[in-house]
Amino acid sequence: MRNVVTVNDNTVKSNPIRDSANKLKLSIFGVNGTGASFTHHPDRFSGDWDAIARLAKRADQLGIEGFVSASRWRAFGGDGHYSGDFMETFTWAGAIAAITERISIISTLPISLLNPAFVAKAEATVDIISNGRAGMNLVCGWFPPEFDLFGVEMQEHNDRYGYADEWMEVFDRLWSADSSFDLKNAHFDVKNALSQPRPLQSRPVLLNAGGSPRGRQFAAQHAEVAFTIPDDPDPRAVKARVAEYREEARQKFGKEIQIWLSAYVVQKDTTAEAEAYAQDYIVTQGDDIAVADLIEANIPNAKTMPPEKMAEMSYEFKAGYGGYPLVGSASDIAHRMSELSEAGVDGLMLVWLDYENGLEKFASEVLPRLEEAGLRAPATPV
Repeated sequence: MRNVVTVNDNTVKSNPIRDSANKLKLSIFGVNGTGASFTHHPDRFSGDWDAIARLAKRADQLGIEGFVSASRWRAFGGDGHYSGDFMETFTWAGAIAAITERISIISTLPISLLNPAFVAKAEATVDIISNGRAGMNLVCGWFPPEFDLFGVEMQEHNDRYGYADEWMEVFDRLWSADSSFDLKNAHFDVKNALSQPRPLQSRPVLLNAGGSPRGRQFAAQHAEVAFTIPDDPDPRAVKARVAEYREEARQKFGKEIQIWLSAYVVQKDTTAEAEAYAQDYIVTQGDDIAVADLIEANIPNAKTMPPEKMAEMSYEFKAGYGGYPLVGSASDIAHRMSELSEAGVDGLMLVWLDYENGLEKFASEVLPRLEEAGLRAPATPV
């Protein structure tokens, strides 16, 4: 069922992450700051507002379905590190909404740190400004310094998801209720609650990347888009993982969900050039100190992991925050994207080291190949 909204000028709008007819949907991640690569390479995205605004408008023109922020309240790698230079995601989303026409604008937020009453009002504001293109990428929070910043005690992994389930109960009531209500559960006791102004969508598009069994259950229950990170990049392994996610949503909650992957793009004229460029920015100029900080905070048993596994994980984070590798020529990349679609992947959330030049090269050389393969239709003018 299409979740469309009627706005003040009586035109009908829809949220493209939910409603796009493209077989393989696309979004861009990390575009409220310095991107998703951990490197000292000079091509790393600047993250200044002018560059972000240009990128948003170009993605909108190209028919890219989503523009997705990263939630970052404290930097990895110490005070002043570039990984902390990310704009607050709802303020950013309102600004992006005002300069675009059709792209879905996704605010990433740490459920454990933000009250659902604030989030309901902030997201409704973005929904109104965007004429119904708002969405949220839900994370439970996992970086201890961010909990310290907010003065909140970080719960154990499964307990954070239990809190998140009850957070969603409050948020969904605030989003949909037309009159005030009381609601009490184990973590919340809200009285005479109501959120105004009223949003346009019946529910914002919700994304989640929970990878643990408890995280997958949360995504299956609450989200429309679940991100998976396959242990093996082989398309057969991806297909099996996608099937697991879909089946969980169907069996436990009787619903269909989209399954997406995050991916980093390194596109050059030849495969050899792309591999050499990746080696330069990931290995030669990679930010090992920041990534070590990230891994230690994110992986509880990091210090006991085999060195080769640690090296592999470090490489993936430096490359593009652990995404699927799309490295090679335009033909290579289009072929891998086609394989992922055949494996059942509904969408890809893309990052580049140099977002603006990377997107332009992708648009001129990869998108036409995806159109020829029947995975995407040519973008209509905005």
